[in-house]
Amino acid sequence: MLISGVGVELIRGNSADIGSRSANLCRCGLPMQPPGGIAWWRPDLDADPGPRVRAVVRYGDKPELRRVERVSGNAGWAEHGAMVGFYQDRTPPMLWSRVGRCWADTPHPVVAVREDADGTWKLSA
Repeated sequence: MLISGVGVELIRGNSADIGSRSANLCRCGLPMQPPGGIAWWRPDLDADPGPRVRAVVRYGDKPELRRVERVSGNAGWAEHGAMVGFYQDRTPPMLWSRVGRCWADTPHPVVAVREDADGTWKLSA
């Protein structure tokens, strides 16, 4: 017996495009395909882009809510943002290969982001 809302995932849209949309989206709701026209990495497959990239976000996520920033001294990567746990300061840094994974443990493409002087986050060119 299913209890309402438990074990059920709703996909909204017209019946004609639900099949194609769900095939391109992860269970977490983020796209599985990389973006076009900007640099991106798959941390589970690609090498760390080096110190020129200070912060990344899973493609489709909002950097204000959840981003991953390089830890000083090249000691790994740590999540930051409004949707990150209250204990982010006590969570050990993660390896680059874990950076793009969502709660469903699915690897996603990531894109570089930067914080502007006014505190807003933009995709890096």
